[in-house]
Amino acid sequence: MTFSAETKAELCRVPMERRCCRMAELYGILLCAPAFGDTGIRVSSAHAGLVRRAALLLSRVFGVEPVVARSGSRQTLRVEDAAALRGIFSGFGYDFKPSITYHLNRNVLENECCAAAFLRGAFLMAGSVAGPEKKSHLELKIGHSALSREIMSLMLDSGISPHCTERAAGSLIYLKETAGIEDFLTLIGASGAAMAIMEAKVEKSLRNRVNRQVNCETANLMKTSAASQRQIAAIEAALARGGIGIFPESLRETVDLRVAYPEASLSELAAKFSPPLSKPGLDHRLKRILKIAEQEGGSF
Repeated sequence: MTFSAETKAELCRVPMERRCCRMAELYGILLCAPAFGDTGIRVSSAHAGLVRRAALLLSRVFGVEPVVARSGSRQTLRVEDAAALRGIFSGFGYDFKPSITYHLNRNVLENECCAAAFLRGAFLMAGSVAGPEKKSHLELKIGHSALSREIMSLMLDSGISPHCTERAAGSLIYLKETAGIEDFLTLIGASGAAMAIMEAKVEKSLRNRVNRQVNCETANLMKTSAASQRQIAAIEAALARGGIGIFPESLRETVDLRVAYPEASLSELAAKFSPPLSKPGLDHRLKRILKIAEQEGGSF
């Protein structure tokens, strides 16, 4: 099952407690359905839970028992009885005539809770969302441009900031920001899906931070190793030419420790002195040693 299907399954489990919200959710489903006109209503989907929920909402809101049929992996709900269609259209504030203008009748959304219910229905019928492992993306495919603008306005009023693009088959309302997708899913009742996306984002952020830290530490180790190799090569070349006597007595312990611990970092090497040296102090000594080695013809 895809993440979109899992999200819709979660939404189909949202309780239908208030009549106003049942009507608003049904409105969102039907307004985005393949057919919503005087000749009939048709809801078709591969998601059986959506079709069952639409049928249950029609029954509870309007007392209409639709015909549901299966064709392959898809189920289709139909309402073709003229009296039932008149009642449904009247309930949503439309005139029952051959040609209707697809628009969002805000009067149907009586209360603040109804906006979330309508958007839940619209997403169930026309929406999809990418899984947490993929690039963030949520979209609603709306067949009518005017309707898409009104749905966008409703989303904006609900604190969601979507984008819209026109396609040959209609309009595409979409969200690409993870935070916006989380807010939208939470608003319409898919808090589990929102949490899955949030957890994936946190995990990805943590993984990226760990990778950056590992890469940084690896680069530092390589830098330390390269510096140590240059120092030792220069010291050994100088010792081969003039022996330890070419270095002042104050630097000989540093020379011995550098050669004895070739893999040690500055901090580790500084701690081996008695008393321990500071990193800047050890760095200063090593620079003096390298300068002497260079004067003696050592390469580094």
